[in-house]
Parts: sequence; structure tokens; C-alpha cells
Amino acid sequence: MNRRKFLTLAGLTSYSVLARVDDLSAATPSREEINEAFSSIAPPGGKQKLRGEPNMTLVDLSCDVFVAGGGLAGVCAAVAAARNGAKVVICQDRSRLGGNSSSEVKMHVVGADSSGGRPGWRESGLIEEFRLDDAANNPHRSWELWDLLLYDKCKSEPNITLLLDSPLYAAETKGGKIERVMVRCDKTEHLYRITAKIFIDATGDSRLALESGAETRWGREARSEFNESLGQETEDKQTLGSSILFTARDFGEPI
Repeated sequence: MNRRKFLTLAGLTSYSVLARVDDLSAATPSREEINEAFSSIAPPGGKQKLRGEPNMTLVDLSCDVFVAGGGLAGVCAAVAAARNGAKVVICQDRSRLGGNSSSEVKMHVVGADSSGGRPGWRESGLIEEFRLDDAANNPHRSWELWDLLLYDKCKSEPNITLLLDSPLYAAETKGGKIERVMVRCDKTEHLYRITAKIFIDATGDSRLALESGAETRWGREARSEFNESLGQETEDKQTLGSSILFTARDFGEPI
């Protein structure tokens, strides 16, 4: 099986494919072949389809800013861009926004005013706006209402197109720059082919960077590398940790 046939059968999907090959490099599609797989085919009398995906409808979208990932970083990027006049498409691979702060994980939203010997510091900008809205409208601190607040922030912006349950799975590049990306939503049977002027990776696991072939690094850099005065002295391999959180609050009545 040559690489072109492998790519066609695989359908350029995000799912695993098990194949027996004698030479793994011969079965791995090149960047040029990945880009070629973005070409569409129009079935007779039917909706636009993508090669290798006969049961999915292809939808072309164009925007100024594309944001991959709907955690707090992605939501803030999308809302900020939209409020400054940019047409934005944001995709999230979950059914709700917020990432680690959503009702699925329930990580506290802190930031500049987190513990660490910085009394009096307070977050500003959109994070402050979101937290104040949540304090005013969600006295019981329901995580589901926090999900709804972030959803409302995005849906209330006319410049934002929000795609939920829609993971990014491929990127087309030319001359070292991203030209368009592919996003899929199996629940609605849509494949989104999205072009943009600016692409932002807020996925948390660098999925867009991986698919576009960007340079990557692991861990935290030393302050000297980019002249960051508040950075740590030496580099390390530390990444995001895990937390188990439990919160109890006495409201003075059964809740």
C-alpha cells in the first residue's frame, strides 16, 4: 500500500488506524499529500464532500481569527478579537466551554490573585469581567452556570462563530504558514474547512501546532532565554500538574 492509498483509506480522520507495514516511513503521508487531501469532491446532485469522508457534509468557513480550543485562554482570545472587530471562529472538542474551569473538571479560576505571596493583586480584563458576572449572577457557585456564562459570552458576540463538540484534526500549510484547518463534528456530520488570517492554538495539548508541523518544546524555559525577569532561573521538564478539589460552603440552610 502506498502512502496516497493509505491516506485515502484513512480519510484523514482523528481516529486510530492499524496497518501492517514493512517500512513505517513509506506508510506515513507527507505534508504535500496531507495538503492535497484537503481537496473536495462534489458527488452528483449531492452536497459537497471531502475525499475519504462520504457520509460527512463539507462546510467552508472564512474568518479573520481562528481559535482552536475553548478553555479560558481560547474564550478570552475569541471574545477579545471579536470585540475589536475581527470575525472569529472558535472550535471546542467538548460540549461546553471553560476547559479545566468547566463543570467537567471544576478547577478554580484564579490568576494574578492566586496564592503565592502577592496580597492585593487582582486579575483584570476579561477574566475579571467573567468572575464579577459569575459572582453577581451565580451566588451558589454552580459550575453549570459558569459553563452557561462562558457560552453566553461567546454567543452574545455577533462576530463569533462557535463550534462545540468539534475537534481540530488537520492543518494545511504553505511556506511555513497555516492556510486552513479542518475541524469535524461527528454529531452533526459536518466537516469544517476553515481559512483565516490568524490562527491561535489554545488547545492545551498543542494540537494545532502538531498538525501544522510547528516547532515544539517540553517544559519551562529559563528566564535568560527570552529575557523574562519574572521567569525561573533554570529550565526544567515540568508541565501541568493534576489536582483533586473539594469545596464545601455553609449557606445556613439546606441546599
